[in-house]
Amino acid sequence: MFKDLFKKLGFDELHKMQQHAPQESPEERFFSNIVGNGDIKKLLMRAIVAKDGVSYCLVGPPASAKSVFLQEMEKGLDNAIFVDGTGTSGRGLVDILASKPNAKYLLIDEIDKMTKRDVAILYNVLETGRLQRNMRDQKFDIKFRGLRVFATSNSREKMPKPLQSRIQPLIMHEYSYEEFEQISIRLLTQRYKLPQTTAIKISSGVWIKLKSKDIRKVLAIGRIAKRTDTDDDINWLIDTHAKHIFGQSEFN
Repeated sequence: MFKDLFKKLGFDELHKMQQHAPQESPEERFFSNIVGNGDIKKLLMRAIVAKDGVSYCLVGPPASAKSVFLQEMEKGLDNAIFVDGTGTSGRGLVDILASKPNAKYLLIDEIDKMTKRDVAILYNVLETGRLQRNMRDQKFDIKFRGLRVFATSNSREKMPKPLQSRIQPLIMHEYSYEEFEQISIRLLTQRYKLPQTTAIKISSGVWIKLKSKDIRKVLAIGRIAKRTDTDDDINWLIDTHAKHIFGQSEFN
């Protein structure tokens, strides 16, 4: 639904939509898998539909839904590129950008993990609006109009300094257990059609037994859980992950 709308509508039009359906705002529908953070949702929605490019970096600890925001954008936006900051290298980032010259949104998870060469490439694109390459086996000059970046980082200090003037930090906070449970229920019941009781059991197990607030660990267990699993089955899944995969002492 939003994929077509974002190409045509500005924020004023979205505001009119909100007046017709005040019970559910556009940002709440778009970021439907994120609990709370209403002000962040609204701000990012404005940035998404703004005429001039506005870039933000979501800054905060792992248990603050930063990556979930990017996942929702990747799912809901056309002309978006998702990049894992830990998995690119200099030419890799160039190739990724060159492969989609009409991109309007660049989503970078863990931007603080990018190499210095990648950071220099990204800064140059944001500064000039162009991606250039003049090599024997690779020649192009691509203009990115209104490219905006949405990224994540665990702390403001870890954000690459050359980018801090171009990408504004948005400080986020950890979920409480109640919020963690709500988002676990929403994701596990919608994505994997698990019963609510199973979703609660998984969320509490990850929080207490795995000593983790990382929603990705909830999803990892949810992917292999079954609707017919008993409490003993779920306990076994969580204990096995704690012992052999995540590690009982990990809290990240």
